[in-house]
Parts: sequence; structure tokens; C-alpha cells
Amino acid sequence: MAKKTIYGFILLVLIASACSTGNQDKAKKTNTDTVKVTVLSFLSQADSLIEKPVLIEGTVLHTCKHGGKRMFLVDGNDSVSVEVTAGPSITKFDEKLIGSRVRVTGILKEERIDAKYLNEWENEVKKPEANHNAGVHTGAKGHEDQDANDKLQQIEALRKDLKNSGKDHLSNFSIEAGKFVEIK
Repeated sequence: MAKKTIYGFILLVLIASACSTGNQDKAKKTNTDTVKVTVLSFLSQADSLIEKPVLIEGTVLHTCKHGGKRMFLVDGNDSVSVEVTAGPSITKFDEKLIGSRVRVTGILKEERIDAKYLNEWENEVKKPEANHNAGVHTGAKGHEDQDANDKLQQIEALRKDLKNSGKDHLSNFSIEAGKFVEIK
């Protein structure tokens, strides 16, 4: 009788631990689910969603002319925008998307802007040949036509922001798009 009780207890412990492991697996799966964010809530949620899948909808304010690898989304308030970069499966964002509403699924990325980054960017700007890929892309009107002085002013402003932040870096958040659809 005692042996049956012990075997029964061991069986019960094994069943309980198997169920517990299943719940942990389910929790892990839930943590990788795509999180829906809005343009207006993007920055307040970004820190907790780095390298996680997100879904966002917005109106295309701008697509970058140089290669079409970036677009910027707004939603009612043009002072807040979200940068979306083309992932490996996307060739480019066509300029015809400007003014369209799109739904984007991708991975939230963080680019850290620290003193080293700003020094390297400044050195790139001071080189005689133009390098459009260097620097922080804001999507602001005319940003693609900035000359070296405009970029140096932007670098100086970022240095001040970095100093005033009290941190060792600033964060530039974006979404690397895996796919997007135009919403009709």
C-alpha cells in the first residue's frame, strides 16, 4: 500500500511539472506575439518592445528619394512620426505611397546615438564626397537636400540633447518592415 502511495505521489509530481512546463512554453509564445502600436503611442512603448514584432498603421508622410528604403508614418498629428525602414523582403517604398494609409508589420529597432556615433558622423560630413547614409534620418521636409552645414548643426543639436539627457546615449527607434499593405 505504501509503495502504491509513493508511486502515485511521484506520478502526480510528474504530471504537475509537465503542466507547469506547458504553461511556461505558452508564456514564451505570448511574449513573441506581435504587439499593435499606434503612431502616437510608439515612443512611449518603444523601450519595452526593442527587437520584438510590432504592427502599426499610419499615413505615409514621406518616403526617402535616395533608394526608397525609408518612409515616415503620421496619424493625425504631423509633429509625431514613426520611421519605417525596408527589411530584406522589401525592395523599396514607392513615392506613390505618400498620403496613403498603410499597415506595417515588422521588428522594432533601436539605434543608439552616443558621442562616438556623433564623432563618426561629423567626420563623414566633413569628407568631400557626400554620404547620404550617414546620420539620423528625420523625414523632415528637405532633409535629403541638407548641405554639410545643416548636418553639422544637426550633430551639434544632438550633442546638446545628449548632454542634457544625463544618459550616455539617445535612442532613435524605428520599425524594420517585414511586410506592409496599403489600406484602401
